[in-house]
Amino acid sequence: MVNFLPAITILTFTRVSVSSLVVPHAASHKSRHEHIAVPPLSAFSVNVPFHFRITNSKLSALDDSSSPSAISEGEKCTSHTWSPQDLTKDNHNFVSIPTDDYIKKYQQNPELWPVECFLITHRQMHNTKTGKIETQLLVRRSANGTSKHGLGTGVPATRWVLSTQDEKQQPPPPPRGYNWSEPRIRFEANNFPEFPKDDNVDSWMYDKIDIREDAFYNLEFRDVELEEYAEKVHNELKLHLSQILTSDNSKKEKLTSWEYSVVSVVAKIVNNANCVAAIQGTLRMSGLFQHRETTTTTTDDDDATTSSRRRFVSFDERAVKPSKLAQSMRIYTMFPQMPDPMPLPFTTPEELQKEIATRASVMAKSGRDPHKDKYGRVYTHISTSNVSNTIHGIYLTLDATDMPNLDEVSGRDLFGTERIEREWVSLEELKVLDTDGENIGTDDTKPTFISGFIVRQLVKEGVISKFKSRIQSI
Repeated sequence: MVNFLPAITILTFTRVSVSSLVVPHAASHKSRHEHIAVPPLSAFSVNVPFHFRITNSKLSALDDSSSPSAISEGEKCTSHTWSPQDLTKDNHNFVSIPTDDYIKKYQQNPELWPVECFLITHRQMHNTKTGKIETQLLVRRSANGTSKHGLGTGVPATRWVLSTQDEKQQPPPPPRGYNWSEPRIRFEANNFPEFPKDDNVDSWMYDKIDIREDAFYNLEFRDVELEEYAEKVHNELKLHLSQILTSDNSKKEKLTSWEYSVVSVVAKIVNNANCVAAIQGTLRMSGLFQHRETTTTTTDDDDATTSSRRRFVSFDERAVKPSKLAQSMRIYTMFPQMPDPMPLPFTTPEELQKEIATRASVMAKSGRDPHKDKYGRVYTHISTSNVSNTIHGIYLTLDATDMPNLDEVSGRDLFGTERIEREWVSLEELKVLDTDGENIGTDDTKPTFISGFIVRQLVKEGVISKFKSRIQSI
């Protein structure tokens, strides 16, 4: 995910009068905090539920044999598995999900769902130290301490940010490249189950923001070729999602109401013109489409083809054909392990980092299950206090096996102001596979790789190849 606010910003909390969609909350609170700090938003992402794909114009369903309902309440997890799950469905041996659960509210009003785009890049390489062929992912070091590695390519198309609560004051401007959703959409913090149980704690608001269609237009590093390529991918994605939602496919494959709603929410977001910017953003952050540094002076006579070939990955590569990238799309719903209780908005950065560092020991002392909530829903990742880490994630997958000279790819932040080192890490090291490199791993991926459970699912489905490790003749 994009880290919109790298540091805590102090502002006066206000209640604004807007034409807004407000989800009712359980209790009314009077504001007693004059100054509130905006908590830093997570720079990462991981993910949960639902997966599907079109293969020969058919929708392929997932095996749900490893759903959380198969895990008894008293069982201590020594084998950590995950598969897409219906987050509104009660699980055997767990208490029922209440009607006022925030995800059920999201389902009642789909405009509330955050949606984010990701690019996953993988390749098969010979490891000279082990003599084995291994599958590697292009990842970055996690920026917030919740995990060791993250994808580093998440760009929200729509998400939540902290709002103001005093109607006498205007809210702060939305983050760079984003606008407030129209009409304004709001959600009370006390809708989330981790909201402090203390009756003296006042609730606060979140507002929805959407990426701007012109998010990258007026920047020095505007990349017209990348814009055009992102638009082609966008058009293919719209077509792909439309195929999934056709009555023939949805009925034939017997999509559940949850599955159909997930695809519908994502399709509505993707159909918006501004989604091109979210797609372009995830391509930017991958670093793959940057121009290589060169001492050769280029001229204005260089055509688009020449420019494309100066990039780490050229647009004419077969692996990045827009239709192929769109066909690789998978959708997973992220369900995070949040801090409980969730920190108040004026919590300092130091206190937020301390909470992340001590959460495991605090959960162990309190008896809280670190792997699933009290309703049996399995966590996909460890989260900061960022409530937008419950999202529908759109995953595009790129196979870079046959692409040369990608060992030194480095990424950028969303707007190109910060260089972000990226590295190729094996699926074994990321805990996606066992140490033998051949079997799906059963270790808990959350502390190691934010998207570990997601990539495991991609391997299960054959989207990312699990190359059998073997000694190579040299």
